[in-house]
Amino acid sequence: MILNYKKREDLLKEYGLKRPDTFLVQDEFRAVEVAEEMGYPVVAKISSDKHLHRTELGGVFVGISNSNELKEKFKKLSRIKEVEGVIIQKQICGVEMIIGAKNDSVFGPVVMFGTGGIMVEIFEDVTFRVAPFDSAEAEKMMEEVKGKRLLEGFRGKPEVDKRELSKLLSATSRLAHEKEIKELDFNPVIASEKGIYICDVKIVL
Repeated sequence: MILNYKKREDLLKEYGLKRPDTFLVQDEFRAVEVAEEMGYPVVAKISSDKHLHRTELGGVFVGISNSNELKEKFKKLSRIKEVEGVIIQKQICGVEMIIGAKNDSVFGPVVMFGTGGIMVEIFEDVTFRVAPFDSAEAEKMMEEVKGKRLLEGFRGKPEVDKRELSKLLSATSRLAHEKEIKELDFNPVIASEKGIYICDVKIVL
């Protein structure tokens, strides 16, 4: 079962997992209202428990910079079938990472961590741990990825708060273990000067 928006958000709050400002809306007027409250640029994407791969459907728009553009994108998203609404989210810039989990047939719940973007797509820069684990073990995971220099601040990118990231990884491991998660995908997770945020979430029970 793919968790819907409310169940996902409730689960993240239960484990203290931070999100950017995020709202589920049903009409373009509310979309504009929340976007102007949080400030542009924003991301608009469909919310659906029927579609795991939103990008392939044209279900995600990033870098929306004004209300007219948002209305146009909202209309396009609203035409996609089997959606529960449109998510409007504050766009966060920074260091991209990916965190995942699955219930392995041999090891049980296993958590994956990697540097995001091209590093994970081309170089498969990831490491794994059996869940649950503590913050100290999470710090070891950070040292194992090839892109660890990106976590330390590279070419103008912010330095990642490793203490906060270790807490996020540890909390994710508890979630995967305690809730018997079949599949979990936090991608991207973005570290900015203001903190570390889970920007996109998929959870399957």
